[in-house]
Amino acid sequence: MPLTAQQRFTALQSGEVDLLSNNTTWTLQRDTELALNFAPVVFTTARASWCEEARRQTAKELNGATVCVAPGTTTELNLADYFRANKMEFKPVSSRRSTSSLPRFLGPLRCDDGDASALAAQRTGRASNPDDYMILTERISKEPLAPVVRQGDDQWHDVVDWVVYALIEAEEKGSPRRTSTIC
Repeated sequence: MPLTAQQRFTALQSGEVDLLSNNTTWTLQRDTELALNFAPVVFTTARASWCEEARRQTAKELNGATVCVAPGTTTELNLADYFRANKMEFKPVSSRRSTSSLPRFLGPLRCDDGDASALAAQRTGRASNPDDYMILTERISKEPLAPVVRQGDDQWHDVVDWVVYALIEAEEKGSPRRTSTIC
């Protein structure tokens, strides 16, 4: 079920969904204040920037940049912290997309920021001339992504944890990819 960053926690807490498994960053605040349980981290990405080759070479040159950001995400806070710490300003542009602001970057708004993994995928898959854009080496934040369940159902949390562990073990052992569901 597609959910925006603003909808996802309410949907999980209300029981509308039983699991968030796409792009939820595990944070102390979410772990302790939202009545959620996180499964093991399955992917770590970082907030990064990309630019047209000739415009900028480092993230510190993003002063005044237009940045797409989904409201209610860790990105929103991390960007503000990064720019404040470096005495820089940016213009946030609200992006309601749940996973990536990149289509806006490739469109008329020319945004400058995104998750490093999503930037790489979009650069390769959607940019007509991928070599015209570079992903800057600095990372603005670290984003440990993990499946999330509601607190209060320890058995379900255990199932989700052990499915993740089984998938990690299978990957390490080089098991062939399967399309069937693990039950």
